[in-house]
Amino acid sequence: MPSASSPSTSGNRLPTLRDVAVAAGVSRSATARVLLGTGGEHVRVSEETQARIRAAAARLGYAPNRLAQQLRGASSRTLGVIVGSENVRVMAERVFALEQAAATRGYRLLVGRVPGPQIAKTGKIADDDPLAGYVADFAGRGVESVLCLFDLAPGRDAWARAAFGRFRKVVFHGRAAWRGGLAVKTDTAAAIRTAVDHVIARGKKRPALALWNAARDELMEVRRTAFAEALAAHGLPAAAVRVWDAGSESVTPDPATMDRGVEALVGTGRADAILASNDIWAVRFIQTLKAKGLRVPEDVAVIGHDDLDIGSVIEPPLTTINPNHEAYAEAALALLLRVAKEGAAAHASPTARKTITVSPRLVVRESG
Repeated sequence: MPSASSPSTSGNRLPTLRDVAVAAGVSRSATARVLLGTGGEHVRVSEETQARIRAAAARLGYAPNRLAQQLRGASSRTLGVIVGSENVRVMAERVFALEQAAATRGYRLLVGRVPGPQIAKTGKIADDDPLAGYVADFAGRGVESVLCLFDLAPGRDAWARAAFGRFRKVVFHGRAAWRGGLAVKTDTAAAIRTAVDHVIARGKKRPALALWNAARDELMEVRRTAFAEALAAHGLPAAAVRVWDAGSESVTPDPATMDRGVEALVGTGRADAILASNDIWAVRFIQTLKAKGLRVPEDVAVIGHDDLDIGSVIEPPLTTINPNHEAYAEAALALLLRVAKEGAAAHASPTARKTITVSPRLVVRESG
């Protein structure tokens, strides 16, 4: 039974701010100051009273009514995230990191996943385009800003511009879809240089680069260029650049593709180290090399990219590039909150930082 001084919250009624105030024996304005942050400096509450208010809120199971606050003009404290259909494992890790970073600042995420663009050759977006649908839905829910968490592969710039329309409180992954837009990216070139430096330091003399599909992923060309530059920095001639493009339709390779890759890189190219497109490809390379009687890393070292859990259970454990999701999340959150606050001004500022580049790190295990 509730005490005479405590409000009853039995039945289906959720506890209100007034209920907490009564339970704590303080004014509603003091309670709002502590739990909602309203009232500014005009309302002062001692630490002892703050503790009493929070204890009462916890006891009653109070949670702020965000919808009611929005109707009174308060922010939703909600951020949107739209994830693509490629590289889902990595993007999911980024979402988890962003959720943790946002929660420490009192924000929640709404997440949607979209396939590739439903856009006609005329440049007009389809009526049922999923990205445009999420943009409209998020805007209707008062989402403060949106992280577009997929690569803008060739042809996707126009899709993104059409789907977002006049909604410009957006942060992109990799690069922005419009002039002055905000973006977060990982330093792909630095990752490749680090991997090359590592295998050369381990005594490998003929490293090779495996690309899953350069035509569908422009970052593959970034890797190709960085790979050639890294070899040149070690005094290796252009003829020593071994690159194999699988031209795969999937980021998850099949056995036949792996056989072709090993034959091209190791059989014909005599590579003694392979820098794979991602950890899935790296694991498949290890399996295929071992099936052909080759030792990893003694005969051929293998380096992955993404630092997925699978890399720690394969034998030998995978040396890989960690994308530094925590730093990525902090950078993305900083831009999301900035564009939420400044709106179009965040894009127009000639001095504000528009793109934040996150440095990855090498995780050394036994495969290379």
